[in-house]
Amino acid sequence: MKSIKDNVIWLLPSILIFIILLMIGTCTPRINDKFLVEKVRRENLEIFEKMRGKAEAKDLIAIGIDIQMGIDEIYFKEGEKVRKGDVIIKFSDYKQTDVDNQMKDKKRILAAKKSQLRFLEEQYKHGMNVKNQLQQIKGEIKAIEDELGMIEKNDALIQRNVVSPIDGYIVKINVIKGGTGDKNIPLVLLAKNNDIKIVSDPVRLSGNEYINIGNLAEIENIAEKGKKAPATLYKINDTGVKELKTLEFLMNSATDFKLNEIFDIYLYYQKRENVLTVPVSSVVQKKKGNENKFFIYLINDGDRVTEKEIYLGVSNGKKIEIYGKDLKEGMEIIKNPNNRIQNNIIVRRRSLQEEKREKEEKIKKLKSENERKEKEIEKKVLKTLKKENEKETNIK
Repeated sequence: MKSIKDNVIWLLPSILIFIILLMIGTCTPRINDKFLVEKVRRENLEIFEKMRGKAEAKDLIAIGIDIQMGIDEIYFKEGEKVRKGDVIIKFSDYKQTDVDNQMKDKKRILAAKKSQLRFLEEQYKHGMNVKNQLQQIKGEIKAIEDELGMIEKNDALIQRNVVSPIDGYIVKINVIKGGTGDKNIPLVLLAKNNDIKIVSDPVRLSGNEYINIGNLAEIENIAEKGKKAPATLYKINDTGVKELKTLEFLMNSATDFKLNEIFDIYLYYQKRENVLTVPVSSVVQKKKGNENKFFIYLINDGDRVTEKEIYLGVSNGKKIEIYGKDLKEGMEIIKNPNNRIQNNIIVRRRSLQEEKREKEEKIKKLKSENERKEKEIEKKVLKTLKKENEKETNIK
């Protein structure tokens, strides 16, 4: 009998602990909201300024002509890419006929003048006083030969088209089809492939001592999101407004885009290496006494939440550096906490697939709602028009 009592006494603590754990398990608060779970990561964090800019030419190549000529065809537009040897402009051929006729007339006159020269030279040999006539005819022959040389030079210009001497871009075309080229204005302005720069819109750089010439950047065409190309900051320009600057970037490699295309520019100016980071959305600010403090919510294998105070470092807008006691890489945290999250509650996890599906359902619902409203508006308009037609009929 004594042995049975002793055994019961020894079992009582275990039974009591089991009951307490059972009570804790059944009493622990739960919430039905589902949360995305992210991990604390150790990585390099690059800090950047985001701005908008466009492609412009850095150095220009001008192509012109020495005479006025008609424009028969223009094969490219401003901003388009050309290869070496591409015909950009074709001249009209009416000038060619005009020049041919001028050359024929000048050659005929020259031949007649040279015949007169030979006749006068014979007279001079026989002692006739024709010295003044000889000087005059020689001057006329020289003037005609000069004019003929100019016409032949113009003829060489007329017989060629405007051909690109480089692989590059057309910056400016100063003529139109059917118009006339001006010898005082370049017909075409070109830029080489590697003479393209990205110029930012005016940006405010007050107090940012980290932005300097040589900083690396990435250029993203707004029409092709996700496709980025490396570039380097090479020039900072004053705008005339205090603290406002425009920044110029050179591409680090050949990139296929057009002049005047619009880009998002990510200028990297500070880098933190091997730091712990979390998504910005996972950090919650709370007032504790007279201080504002920051927290993340750790989540264990049993999906129980622990509120953890942290200290913040730099941020790039998406990720933020954190540090504090007992923080480790790989810890699971709630990425999207709300005001119902509390310490020591049990939560349900939400997958990225679920989030994507919910977004698609919301978009589908909004689209359906918009279609319904459009149909209602259309019905009201038709009803109003019908009433107006009935009124007009009654008046008649």
